[in-house]
Amino acid sequence: MNRESAPPAAQSTPRSPWPKGVRCLLLPGLAADGRLFTPQLSAIAGSAVLPWIEPEGREPLERYARRLAGRLGPAPGPFVLAGFSFGGQVALEMAQWMDPAPAGIVLICGVRGREQFTRTFKTQQALGGLLPDALHRRLYGPMARAFARRCELGPAHAATLVDMATANRPAFLKWAAWACNGWGCRPNLTVAGRTIPVRHIHGERDQVIPDPADRADRTIPGAGHLITWTHADEVNRFIAEALDDWGV
Repeated sequence: MNRESAPPAAQSTPRSPWPKGVRCLLLPGLAADGRLFTPQLSAIAGSAVLPWIEPEGREPLERYARRLAGRLGPAPGPFVLAGFSFGGQVALEMAQWMDPAPAGIVLICGVRGREQFTRTFKTQQALGGLLPDALHRRLYGPMARAFARRCELGPAHAATLVDMATANRPAFLKWAAWACNGWGCRPNLTVAGRTIPVRHIHGERDQVIPDPADRADRTIPGAGHLITWTHADEVNRFIAEALDDWGV
């Protein structure tokens, strides 16, 4: 197994200061927006959330990621991509079309292999695509409240989760679920002959995207899916340590 336990929660600061001039571009997951990264945006200098663009019909994730990369233009300096869940899938695909390429990619509760797509997850995503938009909108709030209870979120985070969910556009969410299910996975990434390093942090009890093959570099004991909120210090430290390891 390649997992390691997270450092003790008492360590609340990165191992070293965030490198000057290095940007951290964040991609949220399904049914979420930039508020998912509030602890990272306040702790990581130069961090920013990438806005989604509209999909063109039922385009595959690979094509969507290429268009998203093209909208960004050349980066003004060194940067890393950090993607949460679905955002990690997009990060892995768009990296090959970015010039310059990212110094590395951090997956937060991300996907490295199709065994992470459970049968329940696939069924839910498939059935969700068949529901009319009006029913989708009616379900977002109750589903988010139930998920918040399962995650044992506090009142503020629970309210934000519901607000993010109800702000979703059914058309985008249906496409993203379809694209997520159809993705071919990219466990390794090489751009112009250079291997782009990928670091992966996961919650031990993540039931949305579990990690049954122990692919994560670090697993947070007892943590669920929403670790950017529930274990923000560990996530922030993990990103900073990745940059140390990559020599950025």
